[in-house]
Amino acid sequence: MKKWEPMLCHKGSQDLLTNDEYIFQPKLDGTRALFIEGKLINRRGRNIRQRYPEFDDLEIKEGCIVDGEVVVYNEKGLPDFHLLQSREQTSDSFKIDLLSNRYPATYVIFDCIRYQGNLIIKEPLETRMEYLKKAAKEGDHLQFIISTENGLELWNKIKELGLEGIMAKKKGSKYHPGKRSRACLKIKNLKIIDCIILGYTKGEGRRKETFGALLLGAYKDGELIQLGKVGTGWTDRELERLKEKMDNLIIEKEGDKVWIEQRLVCEVEYLEMTSNLELRAPSFQRLRPDKSPEECILE
Repeated sequence: MKKWEPMLCHKGSQDLLTNDEYIFQPKLDGTRALFIEGKLINRRGRNIRQRYPEFDDLEIKEGCIVDGEVVVYNEKGLPDFHLLQSREQTSDSFKIDLLSNRYPATYVIFDCIRYQGNLIIKEPLETRMEYLKKAAKEGDHLQFIISTENGLELWNKIKELGLEGIMAKKKGSKYHPGKRSRACLKIKNLKIIDCIILGYTKGEGRRKETFGALLLGAYKDGELIQLGKVGTGWTDRELERLKEKMDNLIIEKEGDKVWIEQRLVCEVEYLEMTSNLELRAPSFQRLRPDKSPEECILE
């Protein structure tokens, strides 16, 4: 079997929501996977099909490769990443069967890259979506993605439901396996929080001279708590400048962690806060010299 990889996306902005050159779809909070010859191949190239025995009833024609997202819906009918994680993190056959009944997964498909043996990646998006309807049949565990040309209406609905965001896909665009394409843009429904920089983790590889991630914190009910860490969002120059600032504030070194005086505040973009009070999918935005650590309070 030839190794296939899904097409990746770039980050987009809300300016696209009224652009009539795009088709808009919900961005689902799940696991990306290609369905190939009965296998379900994730972005790491691993077959995760054995984790989902409920997918035995998927009706996808032979010789077709479809692209989609594995999701688990919660009691509100919304994709729930935490429930999906419970499915992803077990290899025990008994637990797999138990969880497949308790938290059944759904394969939501949105593209077709081969139809009955014929490669169609050079076909325009709209044509591939027509082939997708022919390649598969909806069932208890398979759905077609919702598509619309009204990006603003979909965005407002996504925000109302608190979902991850939307995808903007260029009309007439081709499918580029394994490559990041500007024909596919993700517009995330993200939150912003101000955090105290508690320290950093030591860097490795190309970051050996700077740092790996910032250790974050904030006050809750008058008590300082840790909010996890953030390891993306900087340019190389920003990494160097921030490292210089923090090295002047070091108070303790503990393994791969370096703790500093609580003087610096940064703005962080994130998707959601977990039940353990850690930021999920965080990205550093900027330092906030105009704010004091005491202002970093969880509501």
